[in-house]
This record gives sequence, C-alpha cells and structure tokens, in this order.
Amino acid sequence: MGIINQGILGGVSGTVGNVVGGSWKGIDYLRGKAENYNDAQTEEQVNQRTKFAACVAFSQSIMDTLIKPIWDRKAVKMSGFNLFMKTNINVFDDEGQLIGLENLKLSVGSLPLPTGIVVQNDGVVAGAIRITWEDNSGTGKASATDRLRVVAISNGALVDMKGLAFTRSEGLANVQLPYGSGVTIHVYVFFQNDGNTMYSKDFHQMVVVPVA
Repeated sequence: MGIINQGILGGVSGTVGNVVGGSWKGIDYLRGKAENYNDAQTEEQVNQRTKFAACVAFSQSIMDTLIKPIWDRKAVKMSGFNLFMKTNINVFDDEGQLIGLENLKLSVGSLPLPTGIVVQNDGVVAGAIRITWEDNSGTGKASATDRLRVVAISNGALVDMKGLAFTRSEGLANVQLPYGSGVTIHVYVFFQNDGNTMYSKDFHQMVVVPVA
C-alpha cells in the first residue's frame, strides 16, 4: 500500500499500482515498477557491465582516501561515489582496463590550483620526481599554507603519497615514488587546505623515469 504525504502534491512512499514512490536525501521521487526483469546479454550490455564493474572496483579502492573526504564535499543530490563514477566511467574500456589516464579525475573542489605546475624527473635521485609551481597565495581561497597532495599510478598500481609537508608558498617539492626506475608514471597533483575541508582540481602529468 502506498502513502501520500503532505496532501496530493506531497511525496509518495510505497507502491500505488505500478508506481513506486520514495525519498532519497530529502528528494521525493516516483518510478515505474518493472513488470518483469530481462537479464539481457548482448555484447554491448556485457561490455558496459564490465566497464561499470571495473570503475566500481577502482572507486572502492580509494573510497576512504579520496572519494569520502573530497568527492562527498562536491556532490550535490548524489553521493561522492556516484559523482566519481559519473565523471570517470569512460576512462575504462570495454574490457575493464584503465585507459585514458590523462582524463582521470582524482580531485575536485573550489580551492585554486597553483599556476605553472611542472612535473619532471628529479634528475639526481632514481625514481624521484621534481614538482614546481608558481605561488598564487591570496588568489580566491588559495592560502600560503595549503599543502601538496600527490597521487601516482604506474602499471595499474595507485599510490597516494600521504603526509607530504610541502606548502603552496614553497613552490618546489622533491617526491620519492615507490616504483623504481625504467617505468612510466602518471602523476596527479592537487592541493588541500589546513583544515582538510577544501581541495583543488588535480593536474595530470606523465613522467617516464629512466633506467638508473
């Protein structure tokens, strides 16, 4: 049995005929009730399911480190998980492989990125990268004490370099990555404020670390 809330123009909970009503995050919705379920297995549908499953698995691996603290703050009328999925589903191919890493978005938010970001090999220490940027403290919500965040992906292995102490005002960071030499690394750079309440969008750069 369905219940109409707040008069005829209010939300509906339960089932009324072939209509199912409910509420999610304070939003009333109505949807048709399916008469039957057809588990279609066309090639296109199978590929889409594979892509979706791969994106879900990837999302779950960064749920506590990136999605909950960052994407949940950005999401409106949806979860951070759903916003991340919507944004990144197309960086996976029909076989569930992570492709188009230059289009992968790991951070979102209103905190301004520094300008002139450059990511390159350290040149001295094998497996290390050198990141430089122009300090734009005072622009919008940007502060001199905003801290650098670095996430790296190589051969499918993602590493979130936690605990970095480099600030926006420094304009320079040398970061030792755990991949060694002779590999291609996709580096994602972004910033967060002192209170971990604001984040910037990320900047992507591919770096080839030469054999030592």
